[in-house]
Amino acid sequence: PMQREEADMSVFTKKEFSFRSRMHWLTKTKAGLAIGYAAALGLLVGMVVTSQTLYAATMSSMREYAILLALGIPRWRLRWTVVTQAFWIGIFGVIVSFPATFILAELASQMGVTPQLSPELLGASSLVTLVMAVASGVLALRSLRQIEPINLLR
Repeated sequence: PMQREEADMSVFTKKEFSFRSRMHWLTKTKAGLAIGYAAALGLLVGMVVTSQTLYAATMSSMREYAILLALGIPRWRLRWTVVTQAFWIGIFGVIVSFPATFILAELASQMGVTPQLSPELLGASSLVTLVMAVASGVLALRSLRQIEPINLLR
């Protein structure tokens, strides 16, 4: 009797096939890897720029922070202020980016490309932006170490 060989085929739903195709192009091809590296580099550059901006803003307020320290405000409150400021910068960035995203999506649609802006994608992007902003705030905390109330007397 003849043995039946297993066929090297699979059956997928439309959604499964779409997901597997996207994952293949993103993880197995050089174009997908280049997009991933570009996105990671963009996040890194954004975090460094935001961190440096917060660092500079904190340093420009050094005198005010030193006065607060001299008045007895604990350093953890100053740290919390910088991180909270970073969070609100992230919120502002998300608020500004949403209209820009939808305008660019509309322009792309007029050129024949239909971007998929699912709520999950927009939510995940917003979350990444907020995490990056708060991480930048944490990196900017190094400026608070240089602040001493004694410097007010100089």
